[in-house]
Amino acid sequence: MADKTAWVVFLLVNSAFILKYTARTPYSPLLFLVLWLVAAAAVVWAFRRIVSSERRARWAVTAMTVAAVALIAALLIVVDPLSVNVDRWSATTYWLDALFDGVYPYGVHTHVCETNYPSPFPLWHYLNLPFWLMGDVGLGLIFFLLLLVVTLQWFRRSWRLTAQALLLLLLSPAYWWEVAVRSDGLSNALLIFCVVLFMERRRISFTTHWPLAALIVGLAAATRLSAIIPLGLYLAASYLRSSRLSLCLSPLIVVAVVAAFFMPFILWDTTTWPFLGRNPLLTQSSTGNPWTLLAMAAVALLLILRYNKNLWRYMNSTAAFMFLFFLVAITYNHLVNHAGTHPFDDADFDISYLTLSLPYALYAIAAPKTTPLSA
Repeated sequence: MADKTAWVVFLLVNSAFILKYTARTPYSPLLFLVLWLVAAAAVVWAFRRIVSSERRARWAVTAMTVAAVALIAALLIVVDPLSVNVDRWSATTYWLDALFDGVYPYGVHTHVCETNYPSPFPLWHYLNLPFWLMGDVGLGLIFFLLLLVVTLQWFRRSWRLTAQALLLLLLSPAYWWEVAVRSDGLSNALLIFCVVLFMERRRISFTTHWPLAALIVGLAAATRLSAIIPLGLYLAASYLRSSRLSLCLSPLIVVAVVAAFFMPFILWDTTTWPFLGRNPLLTQSSTGNPWTLLAMAAVALLLILRYNKNLWRYMNSTAAFMFLFFLVAITYNHLVNHAGTHPFDDADFDISYLTLSLPYALYAIAAPKTTPLSA
C-alpha cells in the first residue's frame, strides 16, 4: 500500500487536467473534479475486492487491455489530429515526412503554427518509424500501453499488481488526453519506466555492467532530455560507487551515443549549417532556467540518499521529483512570459509535462514497500 506521496501526485496530475480542460465546457470544472474523484474511489475500492486472486486479476488485465486498445483505436479513427492544437503528433509525422523527402527534418514546422518545430531527439523519431509506416504515429499509443502491461507482469510476476497499476492508468483523464491528442510524451515516459524495470530485473548498474548502463543512458538521452531524469535518479548511487574507469568513461559513452544520433543532422548541410539555427536542443532546454535546474538537482541528490536501496522508495521519490521539477519549470516560464494571464490559458504552462510522473506514481501505489533495489 502506497503512502500519501504517490497518491497526491496521481491526484494532482489528473486534477490539473480536469480543471484545465473542463473549464472550456459550459459545466463547472469543480463538479467534474468531484464526480471523477467519487467515481474513481468507488471503482478502485470495488476493483480491489474483485481481483482477490491471481486468476481473477489475470482476467481483469486481459479485459482492461482489450477494452483500452479498442478505445484507443476508436479515438485514433474519430479524432482528426489536424483539428487539435497540440503539436506532438505532427512533430513526429512531419519530421519523418521531411526525412524521407530529403528535407532537413528539424527545419519543418508542425501543424500548430509556422514557428513551432519538432523537439524530440532523433532516436525517438526512429522508434516511431514503424507506426509512421503503418499510416499513423498515434498507433504507438497502443504499442507502449502493451509494453507497459507486458513489462509489469514480466518484472513482478503479479497479475494483481499489473491490474491495479493498469486500472489507475485507465482511470486517468491525463492519459486519455494524451490519447485524444496523439501526444507521445507519456509514451516516452512509459518506455523509460520499462527500461528501469528491465535494468532492475537484470541487475544492470554502473557497479555491475557499467559499459551497458552507460549505453542505455545514452540511448535514453537520445530520445528526450526528460528521459535522463528517472534514469539518473535510478543509477546515480551506483555510478558514485563505481570504479574510477567507470566514473571517467561512462559520461563519455553517454555523450558519444547521443552525438552519434545527432551527427547526421549536424552535418546535414556544411554550407549553411541549419542545425545551428534550428535543433531540438534549443526547444527542449527552453523550459526553466539554470538556477531552477541547480535547485532541483540538489533536491534530486537528497532523494537519491532517501530511497536507500529500495525500489518502492525510488518509484515514490521519482514520482514526486518529476512532478515538482516540471511544475517548477512551467510555472517559472509562465511567470516570466505571461504572468498577467491565467496559467490554464497560457501555452507556456504546459501541464502535459506533469504526466511524466505517472508511471512511477502508479507503481508506488500498486506495489509493496519492501522491494529491494539492486542498483
